[in-house]
Amino acid sequence: MSTNFQTALIVGGSRGVGRELAILLDAKGTKTHVVARGSQDLEAMSTSTSSIETIPRDATEQGVADDLLVDLQPDLLVLTAGATPKMVPFHQMDWPEFSAAWETDVRIAHNFLTAALMLPIMPGGTIASFSSGAGLSGSRLSGGYAGAKRMQHFLTDYARQEADKGDLGLRFVSIIPKQLVEETEKGQAAAMAYAASSGIPLERFWAQWNAPLTVKGLAHHVAEVVFQPDRWPGHAYAITGDGPSELS
Repeated sequence: MSTNFQTALIVGGSRGVGRELAILLDAKGTKTHVVARGSQDLEAMSTSTSSIETIPRDATEQGVADDLLVDLQPDLLVLTAGATPKMVPFHQMDWPEFSAAWETDVRIAHNFLTAALMLPIMPGGTIASFSSGAGLSGSRLSGGYAGAKRMQHFLTDYARQEADKGDLGLRFVSIIPKQLVEETEKGQAAAMAYAASSGIPLERFWAQWNAPLTVKGLAHHVAEVVFQPDRWPGHAYAITGDGPSELS
């Protein structure tokens, strides 16, 4: 069975995989809304895809999640927003740099997952939250990022358990890119830092994976998981260039 969504809200959808997902959803006929802080990226999206509604809001601010879910009534919520960590060892960071992902990624997840449960999103809705492979194996050069992404994964599963307990009829899924995503600011910064730390050429660092994980490829794999719950019924999926695999 393939799920058809009427209204989607993508948090952090003005660039990268969020933008590709928005374009994909729009092409499928889903009324798609994108919220982000970057007005320049939102303006560029509005110019190229006029059928997607762009909303310039800071998703970390208190009350924004409630406002958007009440106003838009989405049956698909995708959380892709997050900070790009400073790529140095932790002792070379001050506390705001170290905790950036906690103040953005985790805060956004907390606000929107809470709103999804409390308002709530209507039965049959799906909430997909992007974590990271760093949350599974650590990330020595990104400060508190790995711990924050692990917490985001935990929060998504906590929300799933609460929804099941309350019989809300909602699906919560953690999306965990298990390799760096090419063409993204975050992926390029991490690849450069780890290649330099290991003393190897950047091309050799990227070559460690069987297949590259591109922005379009990741968006396609996420759409598979979200739109085909019968084929992909799990609660968390690691995604590589070879495709999704369920995490136990």
